[in-house]
Amino acid sequence: MRRHRTNPFRRLFSGLGLILLVVALGVGSLEFLAGWAVKLIRDKRPVFAANLSDDDLGKLYNTTDVARYRAILKQGWRQFDTVYTPFVEYRTAPYQSAHFTVTDDGVRGNGGALPDLAAEGPKVFVFGASTTLGAGVADSETIPAYLEQALGAVGRGDVKVFNFGTVSYYSTQERIALERLLTVGVKPDIAVFIDGDADFYHCAVPDSSAWNDRLSQITGARSRLPLWRDLAARSHVMQMIRHLAGDKSVLVREWGRFCETDSEVDAVVRRLDANRRMIDALAERMGFRALFVQQPVPTYSYDNRKRPFPVKEEALGYHMNAARGYPRMADMKAAGQLWDKGLLWLAELEPAEGNAYIDATHYSPAFNKVIGERIASVLVDGGMLAGK
Repeated sequence: MRRHRTNPFRRLFSGLGLILLVVALGVGSLEFLAGWAVKLIRDKRPVFAANLSDDDLGKLYNTTDVARYRAILKQGWRQFDTVYTPFVEYRTAPYQSAHFTVTDDGVRGNGGALPDLAAEGPKVFVFGASTTLGAGVADSETIPAYLEQALGAVGRGDVKVFNFGTVSYYSTQERIALERLLTVGVKPDIAVFIDGDADFYHCAVPDSSAWNDRLSQITGARSRLPLWRDLAARSHVMQMIRHLAGDKSVLVREWGRFCETDSEVDAVVRRLDANRRMIDALAERMGFRALFVQQPVPTYSYDNRKRPFPVKEEALGYHMNAARGYPRMADMKAAGQLWDKGLLWLAELEPAEGNAYIDATHYSPAFNKVIGERIASVLVDGGMLAGK
């Protein structure tokens, strides 16, 4: 009778295989749970005004309907929710709710029917950063929404305004976003660019976007990391550990950089001015009009003592770059050194009544209305909509 011997290597490899399977399932489960937890934290993370009293919130928004704005602020983080888009690197992610609506094309609604780029009639495209997108306000309270309302009030309800505002966009990305639309046959009658703050926030030339570090990490273009470091950088478990250790960058990314020298300030001014010149050349060749709005910022001209609550300089962060850049631009404008065709200089503008800013830099509904109405006035009184 023959006896069967147990192969020791077979037992060894079977045991190792079982251990590896358990480890893989364990790591996979931890990654899944950590990813779910990080998403939950991001979705429910508090906004700047979450802990303000009803009276304080009413002062910021010039309103008695505090409950409405609390509901809006609960969705305020959606402005930072972006998806990859070729060439511009990202745009606002599609979303739909009672107060914040973004289409698959990255266009925020104006409070009525969803914007349709294929619709007939005159079109105004508005490009800009989060102040244009409308951080902390409802669809119907953004600058583009008030622009459309103001045009309707003077008998131009046929004009449709499209809000292409995207968090942290600046003039280079906006120009490329317009070019992408033009190359697929989507052309505005008028393109409006609301710029200033974000250009100086990104005090880095050559250009890089808010997604630059993220894409560099994914592609390994900046540095070829060892495999274990690359996996650790992508791990939800590591993100959760960093978050619990107090690393705020896991949930909120800092995309800007301080201007260290006057030459860096001048480089940003040249970039903004060059983009405006290129856009105007595009407009002339492609058959539409361009309007460039130098937006108001709280670090130039505005008396911050008018705010319901004081804002310290450190709270403004990289937005303080505009405090150096705007005076430089004002001097160059006075000397005729800036491109002034189609330039609407609103750097000193502020609402006649009520609060101007709901946080460090974003406009109140009242201020959005003032800006939207000024733009509408230029489009109508300046004849930019004539024949449209």
